[in-house]
Amino acid sequence: MVKPMKKSRDLIENFILFVILLVLVQTFVEDLAVLLGWSWSVRKTLVISGFGFDLFFSIEFLARYFSALKKGRAKHYLMKERGWIDLIASLPLLLFSSGPGVVALLEGAAYIKAASILNILKVVKTVRIARILRLLRLLKIFKKIKFVNAVMAQRHVTRIITTVISSFVLTLTAVSFLLAFVDIDDAETDFVEKHEIMARTAESLLDQGMGAVISEFEGYESVLIIRTHEGTIYTRHDNSFYDRWFGPSDYGYLESGEVEFFYSLKPLYAAESRSNILIFISIIVMLIVLMLTYSPHFALTITDPINIMFRGMSDSSYNLEVIVLDEFKEDGVYKLARQYNEEYLPLKARSNDQGQGGSALKMDDFEDLFK
Repeated sequence: MVKPMKKSRDLIENFILFVILLVLVQTFVEDLAVLLGWSWSVRKTLVISGFGFDLFFSIEFLARYFSALKKGRAKHYLMKERGWIDLIASLPLLLFSSGPGVVALLEGAAYIKAASILNILKVVKTVRIARILRLLRLLKIFKKIKFVNAVMAQRHVTRIITTVISSFVLTLTAVSFLLAFVDIDDAETDFVEKHEIMARTAESLLDQGMGAVISEFEGYESVLIIRTHEGTIYTRHDNSFYDRWFGPSDYGYLESGEVEFFYSLKPLYAAESRSNILIFISIIVMLIVLMLTYSPHFALTITDPINIMFRGMSDSSYNLEVIVLDEFKEDGVYKLARQYNEEYLPLKARSNDQGQGGSALKMDDFEDLFK
């Protein structure tokens, strides 16, 4: 009975690891699609798939949490098993990013007015940074891959990577959150204010005729449509172009007198996606560098000396000395290694020479060894 249950558990875990890899690809591709200006149908599919992944991981977190709570291990799951990462990388994204995005799609969201744009962008900007924490879920995969041949080394490397990357991402999130409540000029504010001025300019030019309005704004690629109660007086593209390349959330909307002014929010989204991709790639590189540099360093300076000393003390025929590296000779492990080389191994050799066997050494034989 235990074996089938373990097999089922392993099957579920492996499936979750596979989904983790998929969601990392989806996270990167979604930002890439915005940055490169892919068609709305592709971006819509990525938005819906992002919602699906957020929903999946939210359900997974709740299932793990309540299972741990039932066993009285909720705190252990959240802290020791990094359940807090599962939490931050699931529910907030579902509730404040992908969830509202899918609801807007289903309801056919209205155009975003200037008064709402900045608040929406700042909230989404803050929450979306947390998506990068999904990279830390790769550490669950590393448990399956013996990238360091020692449980202690694997645990320490995992702790270092988690600490470095989570500190980086959480600092970015906290700073972004605080800046959302500070009244300062930023790219989003400047962008919206620039188009508010354009809308007022369009109103003032109406008296000079449509030609004056068109000649004023056709050089600004972000300006899409200008219309009055009499109808559209300027449009940059035809309807089929808008249907293919623009979603409802890609438009900003302003009113100035009798002028309705539509402009593209894509430059703002592209700038945000560029930042997300940069952070994403930076953390990937950081993770790989830590694995490739710190893992061998830890093995060389900690686990290898300990393994040599352990085998020397448990195997009567094993007499390999620990190589004491000059740059680390003052470390506790290497001070112990020198004692092992200079005191224990000679005692062991004398004991073997006297025919007493490797396990015949008593503490009285080397009572000063570790003083």
